Amino acid sequence: MKLNQLINELRSRGVYQVAAIYSAGAWALLQVADIIFPILGLPDWSVSAVLVIAAAGFPVAIIVSWFFDMTPQGLVEAPVSSSEPGRPIASASHIIQLALIAVLTFLVGYLYLERLSDTPEEKANPLAAASTGRLSIAVMPFVNMSNVQDRDYIGDGLAEEILNLLAKLNELNVAARTSSFYFKDKTADIRSIGEQLGVSHVLEGSVRFDGEQVRVTAQLIEAANGYHLWSETYDRPMGSILALQDEIAGKVVTNLQLLLSPESREVLSHPTDVDPASVDYYLQGRAYLRMPPDASSLELARDFFEKATDIDPEFADAYAGLCNSMLGLYSIDLDIEKFHEAEKACQRALLLDRRAAAVYTALGNLYRVSGQYEQAIDEFNTAISLGSNSADAYLGLGLAYKGSNRATLAEESFMKAINLQPNYWLAYMSMGNFLFDAGRLEEAIPYYQRITELMPQSEIAFNNLGAAHFVSGNFAGAAQYWQQSLELAPSSDAYSNVATSLYLEGRYDEAAELYHKAVEFAPDDSEMWGNLGDTYRQLPDGADLASAMYTNAIPLAEKRLQINPSDSRTLALMGHYQAMIGEREKALDYIDKALALAPKGIAVHYYAATALAELGEWERSLDMLEQALSLGYPVSVANADANLKALRAMPRYIELTANPS
Repeated sequence: MKLNQLINELRSRGVYQVAAIYSAGAWALLQVADIIFPILGLPDWSVSAVLVIAAAGFPVAIIVSWFFDMTPQGLVEAPVSSSEPGRPIASASHIIQLALIAVLTFLVGYLYLERLSDTPEEKANPLAAASTGRLSIAVMPFVNMSNVQDRDYIGDGLAEEILNLLAKLNELNVAARTSSFYFKDKTADIRSIGEQLGVSHVLEGSVRFDGEQVRVTAQLIEAANGYHLWSETYDRPMGSILALQDEIAGKVVTNLQLLLSPESREVLSHPTDVDPASVDYYLQGRAYLRMPPDASSLELARDFFEKATDIDPEFADAYAGLCNSMLGLYSIDLDIEKFHEAEKACQRALLLDRRAAAVYTALGNLYRVSGQYEQAIDEFNTAISLGSNSADAYLGLGLAYKGSNRATLAEESFMKAINLQPNYWLAYMSMGNFLFDAGRLEEAIPYYQRITELMPQSEIAFNNLGAAHFVSGNFAGAAQYWQQSLELAPSSDAYSNVATSLYLEGRYDEAAELYHKAVEFAPDDSEMWGNLGDTYRQLPDGADLASAMYTNAIPLAEKRLQINPSDSRTLALMGHYQAMIGEREKALDYIDKALALAPKGIAVHYYAATALAELGEWERSLDMLEQALSLGYPVSVANADANLKALRAMPRYIELTANPS
């Protein structure tokens, strides 16, 4: 069939009229769906589903129009056109009509097919989504304009509450807190902030105190040109600070001209009714909780959260903060009572508010610390679903995956946290520790170094620099950095780290002195007592003292296992302690349990090696050491550890440490 004949046949059968009507109808339907579906609370994929259905129906409509005509009597078979040979059938106007239909069909597909190509990562990542044109915002910390410097937490807290509220809106991408708060006290213009955070708008403000009154100024700025879209000043009593956050968030939505779904409108209309004094204590507690987790800052956070809950027993967020504070304190000194207090606070928070992402993050941490990894994963995923900007939820999820030996998922979760909050020191710490524990020491060092850039005067930075030198065998360099960390913030870990470097240098008297100081800070930490046992074994006439130290460590480790029976590291250490006091069968039993739980655990294999060496199980000890070294345990540490000195003259040990891979 010639082209003219084909075009005439298409026209006579009404094919391209149907194509035109169908394309226009599909266009109109998709436009309506794009506007109405979000208002009805339908998910993004529902519009894509309409597109798929419309696309699938297009060829069906064309085929039907070729074979049938719609008449008053219904569908009838379309007549076949006839024409005299040589007669021009299709005019130029017909060809133009056909071309226009093709162009219209192409535009419908092109403009909406883009929706189907969006990956889940682009939808989840606020910075990636911002680049696609969706409205996005960074909420900067509100500057304290008063002379009262110790009330910075008010402005920080107000900004964070506004950020958290806006982050719950599906129609808006919000830069994570640590990303935007990175610019606090830094000189950077709005355009630069917008470019670095990948946002189209910035909300900034200030607070000024006058007795019990507070003046808050907020302004919404378009990042591309620095123009103010909205600005307002509020004079309010301190007690209405949480209500003010709702008002400012509402103004942001109005001035961005966001069309909200019913769920998002419910978020903004959720009433806030908390005692003003409780709010003040809560904001102070949260300010301390976001600091590096040393005992002093965590105790202050706990005290403020307790004051907040004493004043307002219905304040769910304060209970969530109390839960995290107690878990932090438990992780430092392993006092089991602190864990039980955290448990009570988490359950209370959940009872009061089942919609808050922070509550589920705290509950996830509780399950993770107790070794209930599957439950922890469920809680962290719930927190993420409620607030996808939560790097803390991803960090908890990563630790839960790590605890359940799912290394790939753990690493992915840590990377998501870093991508969400690229200036969050804890995200780099978690990733560095993961790589360190996996034996990927060279990969871990850049993450530790990044912390020194983010927090150059923090004890955490020096602690990690010490770790980097430690794994390379430079124990003296490690001791130097760890000593700086110790001077900044004395803690059980800081004393223990310096003591360990001294122990590996053979300076046992000095190591014992510092291990004792570590015990003073954390008397319930079994590892501190075990370290003392290892050290006294190397001192003249220290055997009895060593036995007493191990005997102290064992019941404390048992208490730790009551909280988390899946703690493979503690099980392996129990094997080590039992071997050192001559309890052969118990030692072997603990080692087998630890290996079953963590077949690729570096520390598990290493402590199994030290225990088996003490029991005279030479070959099996060397097997465990070989596995630990193959997983990445530092040869320099093995060569310096007095617990393995019985193996050092053996040919297999010499071969293993010469070629650890």
